[in-house]
Amino acid sequence: MNRLFTSILFTVIIVFVISGCNSKPSDNPVSNQSNDMGNLTKPSSELHKELALARASTAKYHDLENAIEDGYVDINVVVQEMGYHLLNVSNWDAFDPGKPALLVYSKNSVNGKMRLVAVEYAVPNTGQAPEGFAGNDDVWEYDGDIDKWECHAWVWYNNPDGMFSKYNPRVQVDEADVNHP
Repeated sequence: MNRLFTSILFTVIIVFVISGCNSKPSDNPVSNQSNDMGNLTKPSSELHKELALARASTAKYHDLENAIEDGYVDINVVVQEMGYHLLNVSNWDAFDPGKPALLVYSKNSVNGKMRLVAVEYAVPNTGQAPEGFAGNDDVWEYDGDIDKWECHAWVWYNNPDGMFSKYNPRVQVDEADVNHP
């Protein structure tokens, strides 16, 4: 009887260990993104470096006050499935992974605190999309209203649609705050 109990217990433990190894990562938005490049086709080491630079250079902006102190201003652009945008005009006209033109925040629905979710780059229109990040996975979209190419990188909040998708279905903003199509 004791051997039977020990065998069953051992089998149950093995099943839990195996199922834990096969489970999906948690839905922790930050930890997922740091290991999961989000729907990228064979990311290069150069792309990894560029995204790491984007994270490292913006980590201090998890505290919104640091972003404001460094020249980012609220431009009153709030987009559903994107978030609240802050612009630093000194980073507006060139692509540098470590100097995004915009920081994108999502408001915590419980406490109202702003949380950094993405960075956005804006580059003047030269007739074609900029080179941008290494590889072919970044998505640059032309905005004719401001004559710029724009690219989002969801470096701080996992996006099931991909690292460089314009929209993130996981980001919801208050409908009353939406003020941009």
